[in-house]
Amino acid sequence: LEKYKKADFGKCPRVMCQSHPLLPMGLSDVPNLKPVKLYCTRCEDVYNPKSSRHAAIDGAYFGTSFHNVLFQVYPTLVPAKSIERYVPRVYGFKVHASAALIRWQNQKKDDM
Repeated sequence: LEKYKKADFGKCPRVMCQSHPLLPMGLSDVPNLKPVKLYCTRCEDVYNPKSSRHAAIDGAYFGTSFHNVLFQVYPTLVPAKSIERYVPRVYGFKVHASAALIRWQNQKKDDM
């Protein structure tokens, strides 16, 4: 718990996550199958660890449900979902995206 609060496993690289701490997780519960990955609870994405020390750890050590169990025990640590949407920009100018994609993303965001 202290390692999560101190962000010992790293921070999320996404801008909208505002350096949210990452949690270790395994992609499989079978030993020696896959190395540990890092999970951001804010954007709900999985990342490869930057440190080779972390990449050498077996993912089955943490299992696929470590972050779920942690937040069931400590529900106050669950991050609030952000209502902000990322607007892509190049040199300060908005990047045009297709209207269908934006409608689909807005619908998925509203369903959450």
